[in-house]
Amino acid sequence: MVTKAVAKKQDTLPAYMNQGPARGQENVTVDDLSIPRLDVIQALSPQRKKSAPEYIDGAEEGQLFNSVTNTLYGEDVTFVPVYFRKEWLLWRDRDSGGGFGGAYATPQEAAAEARERGQGWEPSETAQHFGLIIGDDGTIEEVVISMSRSKLKASRQLNTLAKMAGGDRFASAYKVSAVEVNGESGDYYNLNVKRTGWVDEDVYAAGETLYNAVSAGSKDVSRDHGDEAEGDDKY
Repeated sequence: MVTKAVAKKQDTLPAYMNQGPARGQENVTVDDLSIPRLDVIQALSPQRKKSAPEYIDGAEEGQLFNSVTNTLYGEDVTFVPVYFRKEWLLWRDRDSGGGFGGAYATPQEAAAEARERGQGWEPSETAQHFGLIIGDDGTIEEVVISMSRSKLKASRQLNTLAKMAGGDRFASAYKVSAVEVNGESGDYYNLNVKRTGWVDEDVYAAGETLYNAVSAGSKDVSRDHGDEAEGDDKY
């Protein structure tokens, strides 16, 4: 969901609307709410293949994108980290048919499930960084950056910078950029993080709201089929 960071009229309901508990939301649970992921397009990403359901017109290698809205952000974004969680995602390799087998709180749980499911299933350590993207026009967008494999280096970089900055995790903003890496198995894009400074009051309030929602379990990362791109990311 995208909202104006500084538009107070969007933060307050008009007087003619119900000011009490929101009606129509009674049956919405955490299973019905999700936060899209921010990821980087690689050479073989389905977002570049016209026949794939995930195809995004104009997508190029090295661009950051939203996994739900298909928004292309370019090579960098302003990101405000809000909440960090480590988990182990279970994947089946492509030769065995592929597939996502769930998220687990410990490597032991993931390994046990992998053994029960059989050949081809493998846990992947994944750092989930819940946060906000701040647009050039002042918009605020909730996202999760899922970092596994080589991206775990960027995860440690972000955590270290946030720890050094002090204050709440959502008190500082960072520039998250896609950077090209020359790997042994070919070139690919990884992430780089640089702190840019303190956030303003409106962004800080939005960060606090998201923090409360995620820590309470009322919001989580999108688990839609095909949305966990890390399962297809060999890097």
